[in-house]
Amino acid sequence: MSSDAKPFATFVTDAPFAEYVGRVWLGMPANNAPNADDGTRVCVPLTELVTQRTAILDAMTLRYGGDADRHARALLSQWSKYYFALAVPAALVSALVLRRPLAMAPARCVLLLNEGMPEALYLPHDALGETTDDPARRYASLVDEHLRGVIDMIASMTKIAPRVLWSNVGNLLDSLFERCAAMPDATRDAAWLFESRVLFGGDEPNPLRVPVRNVTPRSTLLPASFRARRVCCVRYEIPGEDQLCASCPLLLTMSDEELALQECIR
Repeated sequence: MSSDAKPFATFVTDAPFAEYVGRVWLGMPANNAPNADDGTRVCVPLTELVTQRTAILDAMTLRYGGDADRHARALLSQWSKYYFALAVPAALVSALVLRRPLAMAPARCVLLLNEGMPEALYLPHDALGETTDDPARRYASLVDEHLRGVIDMIASMTKIAPRVLWSNVGNLLDSLFERCAAMPDATRDAAWLFESRVLFGGDEPNPLRVPVRNVTPRSTLLPASFRARRVCCVRYEIPGEDQLCASCPLLLTMSDEELALQECIR
């Protein structure tokens, strides 16, 4: 797409992990514009994400239905999952597989949108830092700069509690760490991210603290050890989205009759 940008995957020699970073680039696209003639793609400095609110909501109503104004909270929560699925695996591969921090401050990132949906993320050409064993250094830019910045921007587009968006990230990270369990220090890194009361020496509580928990449900219709998110993603607010995700905490509050209906819907 650009002579200046190199695929992040070229730095990842392990093929399975290279797939995690297939849409992330180091370096900027030429003239901050994609090579597209159909007008559906646009490159946006990540700090200007709020300018794309209409395009993002249009994309989500096309996929999920609902009304862009009345259901913006739930629609933007769902959009955030697509974005996090683009950005977060790359940071995890860098930190856990390469053992290198990845500079991801929004002010230095460009996002390629295709009809409002995240298609590629461009990071600085020198984004990869030096190898370190310190998880605080390896994950600092992802959590303290990138996620905080992006979540604040999405939350500013509608009335949604940032903890819903942090929960989307935590749920994804928990799944990624599970897939990467064989990697050295995967357990240690996950514990550091999910168990620390405060990250990076700040005064605010860790927004990623225990994003997912295994609980014993009241109903025998649910697994004996049920993987539950701490916070619901509010997808159910979109008309027609009656089926809750498999780890939705709301399932723990349902009667057997309601759970049976969920099972039929699945």
